[in-house]
Amino acid sequence: MKTIEVSQAEMAPRIARFSNQKSQSALYAEAIGIPREAYEVMAAKTLYLMMAPAEQGGPMAQNPAISGESGMSIIIARCPPGDKPLLHAHHYTIESFMCLTGSFRIRWGSKADQHIDLNPHDLIAVPPGVDRQFENISDDEALLLVIITGEGDEDFADISMPPDETDLVRERFGQSVIDAYNNVGVAFRNQNSSVEGPDIPTPIEVSATDMATRIARIGDLKPLSATSGDAIGVPREARELVAAKNLFLMMAPQNQGGPMAHHSAISGPENISILVAECPPGDKPLLHTHHHTVENFMCLTGEFRIRWGKGGHEHIDLKPFDMISVPPGVDRQFENISDTDARLVVIITGTSRNDYNDISMPSEATELIRSRFGQDVIEAYSKRGVTFRKE
Repeated sequence: MKTIEVSQAEMAPRIARFSNQKSQSALYAEAIGIPREAYEVMAAKTLYLMMAPAEQGGPMAQNPAISGESGMSIIIARCPPGDKPLLHAHHYTIESFMCLTGSFRIRWGSKADQHIDLNPHDLIAVPPGVDRQFENISDDEALLLVIITGEGDEDFADISMPPDETDLVRERFGQSVIDAYNNVGVAFRNQNSSVEGPDIPTPIEVSATDMATRIARIGDLKPLSATSGDAIGVPREARELVAAKNLFLMMAPQNQGGPMAHHSAISGPENISILVAECPPGDKPLLHTHHHTVENFMCLTGEFRIRWGKGGHEHIDLKPFDMISVPPGVDRQFENISDTDARLVVIITGTSRNDYNDISMPSEATELIRSRFGQDVIEAYSKRGVTFRKE
């Protein structure tokens, strides 16, 4: 399988430094005439659009830091204590929340009468059609990662507000703000069951039992190296050398192909898998390539070096909440360059679960695996869609 080289200049547009981001509320006030206060009431105090397709629709698509692939946006919400958006539904997209710092309460249901609390690096994937809301329940400012996935960019103009929230917006900001939001794809449901704005499906209710299958508590998970050995015939030491010391599979498509498809906490859509790597100082997977999927890295704690290119000769360093989106066909590797254990979230996107059978290892990595663990491990990985290059 062929690889490509990407220069530092070519990779630069695929890097987002968290410290450089501007609030979406400021951009919307300038772009479409929605007052900043109205945006912050609707969406949260401060939203940073880390990645989205440049042409994506909806109310959260102004000037993404990284112009990403179709069907996904990545947002960081910065919330003071008690901050929360209005209750709302996404009708065609899945909205996944990962607590980055502090604690967040995720409410859902037409009356917001059900909830769970997320601690750092816990994840919940809220299905389409469900009213939901997040709130910072910490005593200090906190950050929440929001990942929205759909089948295409047209799915992202899919938000609606329930009747009580519609009344609140109209009373505080007037009909002109509702009309402005209608223009970017937000529908407002009225008490008489009429809808202002785009047509939307009927909202749904989800029980606490059903939602429990869509929650991943990182403290309850076992790393892939501890759970996959029997399934793919690779010893734990080899798994940790190839992939990283501890990889937690938070969400993946059901029956996903490839070497990282075991025991996902949440069965998610076909176009995304989410993992958290927990690495001691110096820990790093072997250099490798994804040929059909985009691999996005965001530093959660500590500091990580992302290398790419032949021999990993190019690199950048990520501090907390910085991210990089590595395109298909490029050799890449991450390393914890901190003095203590650190975490990295890895978000891999493709068009279907079959895209995940797409990893290849350069010849140096191939020979290292063969010399340490034998041909049997090479063959076991090959059965899981890993190609070992001879160049």
